[in-house]
Amino acid sequence: MTRYRYPPEALAAAAARARTVTEVLRLLGVRPSGGSHAHISRQLNRFGIDTSHFSGQAHNKGQRGGRFAPSHGTVSNILRRAGLHTVSARRSRLGESAGVA
Repeated sequence: MTRYRYPPEALAAAAARARTVTEVLRLLGVRPSGGSHAHISRQLNRFGIDTSHFSGQAHNKGQRGGRFAPSHGTVSNILRRAGLHTVSARRSRLGESAGVA
């Protein structure tokens, strides 16, 4: 009988709770690296464990971005709207306070 590092029962329980292979790795206490990801993916396939509920690689595809979509203009404008100051804005303020305009 073959002994597995991650028994099929443990893999099935983790896969039932997870939405991605990376989540399965974390639930098993494994560092999510490429080799571990590939190994666990193969084991899930080998044991026929259901992963149809996993979100997959393109889970964000087609969704709009958050608060700052590209229509907001330049990076400087986006930063300004977020209340952050760009380096050039700081330089301008420094010049104004020194009497240089």
